[in-house]
Amino acid sequence: MRIEWTPVAVASARRYMHDQDSMRAIGAAVAALAVDPYPEPPEGFHRGRYHRLRAGGYRIMYVVDEDVITIERVDRLATS
Repeated sequence: MRIEWTPVAVASARRYMHDQDSMRAIGAAVAALAVDPYPEPPEGFHRGRYHRLRAGGYRIMYVVDEDVITIERVDRLATS
């Protein structure tokens, strides 16, 4: 499967570039989606057409359409 990033996803990921370890985790998680776009919970779940995947302290929102996975957003998870 091919992976594409929306401009919003690129901009949201850029905000966290200072955290290189997390960026590597996000990159690995996104690359793994090309092999298995529907990971089993608790790793990922979906609501409607949007799927969510956690990578470290970040959430990746994505959509699967036939042979394309579109990364929609990358957000930092709230810490308690």
